[in-house]
Amino acid sequence: MATATINIGANPNIEGTLKFVGANDIGPQVEMTLTSVQFGPAAALNLIGDEYGLIELEGRVLLVDGSFGIMTHPDDALVSPNVLGYYVGTGLVSWQAAGDSTFAELGNCNRFEFEQTIERLDHMQHMNGIRSLDYSPIVQQSAVVRLTLDEWTVPNLQMYLLDVAAVVVP
Repeated sequence: MATATINIGANPNIEGTLKFVGANDIGPQVEMTLTSVQFGPAAALNLIGDEYGLIELEGRVLLVDGSFGIMTHPDDALVSPNVLGYYVGTGLVSWQAAGDSTFAELGNCNRFEFEQTIERLDHMQHMNGIRSLDYSPIVQQSAVVRLTLDEWTVPNLQMYLLDVAAVVVP
């Protein structure tokens, strides 16, 4: 066993590819790959407490070749209404840092949230007595992903503390 030293804040650009592979018993086992995510801390790192310490991360998902990533569904014939479409999620989360050639599992993940946000530019027609909305295109989109990890491994702490090259001393 060796000691690792993590330089806090040494690399404010933690970027790579995030992958989720469903392992749930209830609902379809979907998979999601977010091609380019820039991570940073999302909450305080609690070093003293009576509960498990959590590593909370938030990532900005970047558009690559016109897409934030992909989601695959195992059954394209599944349509509503159908109880087989209900979903209680579990799964494995892996990370491939920019420049790496393989994915590494992040361990136990208590939360994996993906949120896509849009902004519309409403257009109102003024030809009658009451203005009415007649067009509402999406003019801006963004996405974030939120993770809560509870395994204090060097790679997980590096993502939170913004360092990519921990110094390992035997």
